[in-house]
Amino acid sequence: MTKQANRFEVAQVVAAVVAVCLAAVLVACQTTRQTRSVQAQGFLRNYSQLREGKGKEAQLIYINPSANWQRYDSIMIDSVSIWYGSKTEELPAKDRKALTDVLYNALHKQLGQDYDIVNYPGPRTMRLRAAITEAKGARVVGNTVTTIVPQARMLSTLTGLATDTQVFVGKAAIEVEITDSMTGKRLAAAVDERAGAKTLRGIGGKWKDVDNAFKYWAERIQKRLAELRAER
Repeated sequence: MTKQANRFEVAQVVAAVVAVCLAAVLVACQTTRQTRSVQAQGFLRNYSQLREGKGKEAQLIYINPSANWQRYDSIMIDSVSIWYGSKTEELPAKDRKALTDVLYNALHKQLGQDYDIVNYPGPRTMRLRAAITEAKGARVVGNTVTTIVPQARMLSTLTGLATDTQVFVGKAAIEVEITDSMTGKRLAAAVDERAGAKTLRGIGGKWKDVDNAFKYWAERIQKRLAELRAER
């Protein structure tokens, strides 16, 4: 076989791999979508600073205009919580625990690319707290589940959960707050909800859309912090 033929075959393989990768990205982008509205559930306590988001922003969002984002090089990530109501009460405890673990580890993985993940406050450290909430008329009964040692499990997918995701109403909602770890001053906060573009029984299994929503939020938080850090 000639060198020219070899190069042609290699080019064909590369083109095929690129096509597969692009298809995977497109599928991932289409699996979840932002819902039309979101209902604050009380995790953030104070919502007066939040405004309606625009474009790719969360549905409700606050960015502190006086924050010095360049000063922070590390971040504390609190254990993720579930605030739940009538629907999520039907989820077994192990499934609720898996939800918190997967979101925590998605945040840990993404933010760990840009920041040192620490377990203690410091002058150059932010603190992130997050909760999975159920929107759309849920009766919030309190913060009942948290990851005690989230690093111990390092779950990366929800595919092992046995409970039918119809219980989760095909959606996942989140409330997030970032503060200065020393002063507690709010730097940013957001409330957002995403649903499957089709159904939770679609491509990749019945929990795939919730997985993708968690990954989307972690990646979006990472990207937004990078943008804020780059601003002068």
